[in-house]
Amino acid sequence: MELSHRIVDAIWRPSFVLKYHELQAYLHPSSGRTGPAPWDQSPLNPRNLVDSLNNTSSRWRIDGATICGTCIYVIPLDLLPTLPPLGIFLFLLDQTDYPPALRHSLDASVSVPLRDGRAISGQGIAKHLCRALDHYCAQNPDFLDQYLRLPFGSKLILEELASDPASMKLEVERVYDIESKMLTVTALQQLWSDVARDAWPPILDVHDLRLIRQINEAVSLVETPGIKLCIQPLSIFKSAAGSLDHMYHELHLLLTCPQHPHIMSRPLAIVTKKASFGGKDGVVGFLLQYFQAGSIRDILPNRQRSGTLLNSVKLRWCRQIASALAHLNATGIFYSDLRPDNVLLDSNRPDAGVVLCDFEQRGNWYEWCAPEVLYRQYAENIRSRLPARVINPPYDRLLKGYHYSHSLSDSKCYTSAETHIESSNRAWFALPAAAREKATVYNLGLFIYTVFEGLSNVECNIANQFPNEQEVEFPVFRRPQTS
Repeated sequence: MELSHRIVDAIWRPSFVLKYHELQAYLHPSSGRTGPAPWDQSPLNPRNLVDSLNNTSSRWRIDGATICGTCIYVIPLDLLPTLPPLGIFLFLLDQTDYPPALRHSLDASVSVPLRDGRAISGQGIAKHLCRALDHYCAQNPDFLDQYLRLPFGSKLILEELASDPASMKLEVERVYDIESKMLTVTALQQLWSDVARDAWPPILDVHDLRLIRQINEAVSLVETPGIKLCIQPLSIFKSAAGSLDHMYHELHLLLTCPQHPHIMSRPLAIVTKKASFGGKDGVVGFLLQYFQAGSIRDILPNRQRSGTLLNSVKLRWCRQIASALAHLNATGIFYSDLRPDNVLLDSNRPDAGVVLCDFEQRGNWYEWCAPEVLYRQYAENIRSRLPARVINPPYDRLLKGYHYSHSLSDSKCYTSAETHIESSNRAWFALPAAAREKATVYNLGLFIYTVFEGLSNVECNIANQFPNEQEVEFPVFRRPQTS
């Protein structure tokens, strides 16, 4: 079986058990075929071979990917160093739809679970895409000028892959959804009456920012030349590329949450953009402090293997995170996303402390969820991804009964789209406060396990592959290597 976005997305979710038959053609693509592939599809046919994967002279750079390799963070080098972060990414078809001869030569299956930008940029598919974009720019000299005028969050779409990059057709989709739904600063101030006027940070235009690197779909490393916001010249731009509602929700939490040394500090600035249609200056993101050391996701296994991660340091980090969670719980805020890649290392502190980030409250990966959260997420997944009638009447009644018995009326949400925010993480929002605290403690226990075992994740995950894959999984414990 070759991995693809379609297959990973299905296998990773509990609804797979009810969709197995319709996915058999993708799980067993050669089950009905005997003998070698037809010559027109064979990897031995010279017409199906990629002539070169050398991209040293490319005018494009790839910083990473998401959605199992079907959304690529492509950066036009000709627009650097003045390129603002516009949330424009390249979208590909599913790997199972690649021409068969290209799947192997372009590392299609290998690249699906990768989450490290450097590893992704070294794959054959990344180099092939850069060459295709080079050809497109050569054939369309005005494209980069048009690129700068695209609405925030627009898409570059390759509808098919071919061995000859010059023959690959690129479609530009102008996406107005984010800009049409943006709220102005004034509108947010009226909506959030609990945020004091003096608590609002300065306002910058997105064109005041200069993109350095795309870290993930909604997070960019930027600089603000000529504008000093903090001691460091670089900062993090948290944008609405993933979800406008979740971005606003996180912004409000950070503006209202009482400060704590191990919780992300308040935004340095609010970032606006003039809408391409209508001309309003809407909030498209905000700036946060940049922690150069990054998250502890890769630091943990690296230092564990080198023997430089002392138990005293591990204990200090765990106590700091426990203190941050207790602070949030005392203020009535829950944190549902605890795992190593959401814990940043502050290397500027004398004690090299850690800081919680990511307050969108979307919920965690399955392996990080307490049972009372996990089973609700399973039910939500099956209910939302299947037709009204699931499999037979007893299961239908069970899922419908679950849905109507979990009210969200007592939860807090701080955007103009409360229902969307809550329903996207119903498993947490539907829990009473005491149950949320218990689920948080369970989550903290798993985090402590990863810290003391020096792991990036609780267990290996088919959808996420890290630079250092782990040798053990919870609940297996190894003997501590350092003291």
